[in-house]
Amino acid sequence: MLSFDDLNRRLSMWQTTEQQVHAFFQARGFVHVRTPLLVRSPGMEPNLDPLVVKAHLVNPVRELEAGLITSPEYSMKKLLGAGMKKIYTITPVFRDGEALGPHNWPEFTLVEWYGSGGYEDLMKETENLLKFVLEDTSDWSHLTYAEAKVDAFGEPHTSEKRFFVMQYPPEQAALARLADDGRYAERFEAFGDDLELCNGFCELTDAHEQRRRFELEQEERKRLGKRVFPIDEDLLDALKNIKGSVYGNALGLDRLIMLKYAVRDIRDIQIFHSLS
Repeated sequence: MLSFDDLNRRLSMWQTTEQQVHAFFQARGFVHVRTPLLVRSPGMEPNLDPLVVKAHLVNPVRELEAGLITSPEYSMKKLLGAGMKKIYTITPVFRDGEALGPHNWPEFTLVEWYGSGGYEDLMKETENLLKFVLEDTSDWSHLTYAEAKVDAFGEPHTSEKRFFVMQYPPEQAALARLADDGRYAERFEAFGDDLELCNGFCELTDAHEQRRRFELEQEERKRLGKRVFPIDEDLLDALKNIKGSVYGNALGLDRLIMLKYAVRDIRDIQIFHSLS
């Protein structure tokens, strides 16, 4: 059980950081939105496993199998397809099969946002957000995937402390647009003091190509013996209505708080230890 002083300290860290995030986006004309947590198509990525939920419904009586979201991405893109231009959310997300550790937990919080622009625009905006929340104006380094010596587990090996890794291989970005020459995906990640903070990219809006990638991921999930969720047809329909270049980023709020307050274990910022 947390002491009263420790509880207030942790609540203050969360409140201060969330207020800064809201202030950053609202000053730039973004609209705060809410997205569902329980959906029929929670994700396709072979490396992520949603938590599965079975809901027993009445009138009429039926059983519905759904999943808790690993990201609000599909719902956010549906809002873009409906005509919204600059949106962000702060939401709980869930991952099954997570190894409990100092940086990981099955339930955590994402800041996710979408807007009009390119790959470089999003990197600059992300860096500005990090500087604003961390109250540190030092520039972040920018390394290519090769320069960062990213290993098979996605971990970079560099002496840099706060940096972006960009130009990921095409096969590691199922929802991202490829560069014009097809050599790399317009995707990046940010790392600070050994914490992976975010995954941002220029969005793929070609519904035909997205369906092809989803089908490949379905086949890979089958091969791995994992549950295969249905393709979100509403998402594919929404993609057809998105015009121009669109970017999106998912940033872990828990890890941003850890970085801001120099906390090394995610359990030391949690209010509840319900899984301990």
